[in-house]
Formats: sequence, C-alpha cells, structure tokens
Amino acid sequence: MFSFLLFTIVFVIVYLVYNFIFDDMLKKEKYTKISELVILTKKFKLDKKKMNYKSCLNGVAIINAFIISFTIAIIDIIPLDMAFKLLIAFGIIVVLIISLYFLYGKYLNKKWGIK
Repeated sequence: MFSFLLFTIVFVIVYLVYNFIFDDMLKKEKYTKISELVILTKKFKLDKKKMNYKSCLNGVAIINAFIISFTIAIIDIIPLDMAFKLLIAFGIIVVLIISLYFLYGKYLNKKWGIK
C-alpha cells in the first residue's frame, strides 16, 4: 500500500515539475532546447508545422513522471543492498525509456508524421 502511495505522490510531483518547465520553455519559444522534443521529431520524422507542442510535451511529462515514479516504487519494494537496487533501477529506467518513447514516437508519427 505504501508503494502505491509513494508512486502516486512522486508521479504527481514529477509531472507538475516537468509540466511547469515545459510550459515555461514554450512561452519563451525555446523548442530546440527541449531534448526529448528534438529526439522525437528527428527519429520519428514528425512534421513541425502540424505538431501541437503543448500536447506533445504533456505526453513527454507523463512518460517521464511514470518512469521515475515506477522505478522508485519498485526499488522501494525490493529488500536488497543499495548497490543491487541501483543496478536494478538503472536497468528499469533504460528499458522504460526505450520502450515508452518508442511507443509514444510511433503514436506521434501516426498523428503528425511526414507523409
């Protein structure tokens, strides 16, 4: 039960922080400084003219918040030494980043891809 509560609290806090940072960067029109956005547009060939940056960055904020909160909740459950927890956390983070950003990029490609 505590892990679910920890997941929820961390998710909300991280999401709000990312959302605040991305909104601030959108207001200042610094699209090229957001590395996630640059990688998604280049890798999945997204049309920048069609894109809704706010919607795209909201998805990125949700993905990042999920990755961080899920990793923290899983590591909290595991009763191992700190070194093993760090190795497991690194593996979880790498797998989640690759898989979730790939799925999100495919979704964005169908929505705003160059045809």
